[in-house]
Amino acid sequence: DNSSAFRMSAKVPLVVPEINANAAKGSRLIANPNCTTAILLMALAPLVKLFGLRRAIVSTYQAASGAGAPGMNELTDGLKDKLAGKDIKNEVFAHPLPFNVIPHIDTFQENGYTKEEMKV
Repeated sequence: DNSSAFRMSAKVPLVVPEINANAAKGSRLIANPNCTTAILLMALAPLVKLFGLRRAIVSTYQAASGAGAPGMNELTDGLKDKLAGKDIKNEVFAHPLPFNVIPHIDTFQENGYTKEEMKV
Protein backbone atom coordinates (compact mmCIF):
# COMPACT_ATOMS: atom_id res chain seq x y z
CA ASP A 1 0.00 0.00 0.00
CA ASN A 2 1.49 3.33 -1.03
CA SER A 3 -0.93 5.44 1.01
CA SER A 4 -0.56 6.45 4.64
CA ALA A 5 -3.44 4.17 5.71
CA PHE A 6 -1.30 1.37 7.15
CA ARG A 7 2.02 3.10 7.93
CA MET A 8 1.46 3.22 11.66
CA SER A 9 -0.24 -0.18 11.97
CA ALA A 10 1.71 -2.71 14.03
CA LYS A 11 -0.01 -5.49 12.05
CA VAL A 12 1.28 -4.34 8.62
CA PRO A 13 5.00 -4.56 7.85
CA LEU A 14 6.59 -1.22 6.95
CA VAL A 15 8.94 -2.06 4.09
CA VAL A 16 11.70 -0.33 2.18
CA PRO A 17 12.71 -3.13 -0.23
CA GLU A 18 16.37 -2.13 -0.43
CA ILE A 19 16.64 -2.30 3.36
CA ASN A 20 14.20 -4.81 4.84
CA ALA A 21 12.54 -6.72 1.98
CA ASN A 22 12.47 -9.83 4.19
CA ALA A 23 9.87 -8.11 6.41
CA ALA A 24 7.36 -8.55 3.56
CA LYS A 25 7.60 -12.36 3.54
CA GLY A 26 4.32 -14.02 4.36
CA SER A 27 2.36 -10.76 4.21
CA ARG A 28 -0.36 -10.07 1.70
CA LEU A 29 -0.28 -6.39 2.57
CA ILE A 30 2.74 -4.20 3.21
CA ALA A 31 3.09 -0.48 3.77
CA ASN A 32 5.86 1.85 2.77
CA PRO A 33 7.04 4.95 4.62
CA ASN A 34 6.47 8.43 3.25
CA CYS A 35 8.88 9.75 0.63
CA THR A 36 11.06 11.68 3.08
CA THR A 37 11.52 8.66 5.31
CA ALA A 38 12.26 6.25 2.47
CA ILE A 39 15.03 8.47 1.09
CA LEU A 40 16.42 9.17 4.55
CA LEU A 41 16.57 5.47 5.35
CA MET A 42 18.69 4.79 2.30
CA ALA A 43 21.37 6.99 3.87
CA LEU A 44 20.88 5.92 7.49
CA ALA A 45 20.54 2.13 7.08
CA PRO A 46 24.23 1.60 6.30
CA LEU A 47 25.15 3.71 9.34
CA VAL A 48 22.92 1.58 11.53
CA LYS A 49 24.46 -1.59 10.16
CA LEU A 50 28.09 -0.44 10.34
CA PHE A 51 28.12 1.71 13.46
CA GLY A 52 24.92 0.95 15.39
CA LEU A 53 23.39 4.38 14.81
CA ARG A 54 20.41 4.69 17.15
CA ARG A 55 19.20 8.24 16.70
CA ALA A 56 19.26 10.98 14.07
CA ILE A 57 18.06 14.54 14.36
CA VAL A 58 16.50 15.50 11.06
CA SER A 59 14.99 18.62 9.52
CA THR A 60 12.58 18.39 6.61
CA TYR A 61 11.06 21.13 4.53
CA GLN A 62 7.60 20.81 3.06
CA ALA A 63 6.52 22.59 -0.12
CA ALA A 64 3.45 24.78 -0.32
CA SER A 65 2.43 22.61 -3.27
CA GLY A 66 1.68 19.82 -0.80
CA ALA A 67 -1.54 21.71 -0.04
CA GLY A 68 -2.53 21.56 -3.71
CA ALA A 69 -3.79 24.42 -5.86
CA PRO A 70 -5.35 26.32 -2.93
CA GLY A 71 -2.00 26.36 -1.14
CA MET A 72 -0.12 27.47 -4.21
CA ASN A 73 -2.69 30.19 -4.92
CA GLU A 74 -2.40 31.46 -1.36
CA LEU A 75 1.39 31.58 -1.66
CA THR A 76 1.28 33.35 -5.04
CA ASP A 77 -1.35 35.86 -3.93
CA GLY A 78 0.48 36.44 -0.67
CA LEU A 79 3.74 37.13 -2.51
CA LYS A 80 2.01 39.63 -4.78
CA ASP A 81 0.35 41.35 -1.82
CA LYS A 82 3.55 41.49 0.25
CA LEU A 83 5.56 42.93 -2.64
CA ALA A 84 2.81 45.52 -3.19
CA GLY A 85 3.02 46.53 0.48
CA LYS A 86 -0.36 45.02 1.36
CA ASP A 87 -1.26 42.75 4.27
CA ILE A 88 -1.05 39.02 3.58
CA LYS A 89 -4.17 36.92 4.09
CA ASN A 90 -3.80 33.26 5.03
CA GLU A 91 -6.63 30.76 5.04
CA VAL A 92 -5.07 27.52 3.81
CA PHE A 93 -2.01 27.70 6.05
CA ALA A 94 -1.86 28.50 9.77
CA HIS A 95 0.60 31.33 9.07
CA PRO A 96 1.42 33.48 6.05
CA LEU A 97 4.03 31.72 3.89
CA PRO A 98 5.64 34.50 1.81
CA PHE A 99 9.15 35.24 3.12
CA ASN A 100 8.49 32.98 6.08
CA VAL A 101 9.46 29.55 7.40
CA ILE A 102 6.87 27.76 9.50
CA PRO A 103 8.47 25.81 12.37
CA HIS A 104 6.00 22.92 12.23
CA ILE A 105 3.49 21.26 9.96
CA ASP A 106 0.30 19.46 10.96
CA THR A 107 -1.09 19.14 14.47
CA PHE A 108 0.80 18.31 17.64
CA GLN A 109 0.23 14.87 19.18
CA GLU A 110 0.15 13.94 22.87
CA ASN A 111 3.84 12.99 22.69
CA GLY A 112 4.82 16.56 21.69
CA TYR A 113 5.62 15.68 18.06
CA THR A 114 3.51 16.68 15.07
CA LYS A 115 1.82 14.14 12.81
CA GLU A 116 4.37 14.95 10.10
CA GLU A 117 7.26 14.31 12.52
CA MET A 118 5.76 10.96 13.49
CA LYS A 119 5.83 9.89 9.83
CA VAL A 120 9.61 10.20 9.85
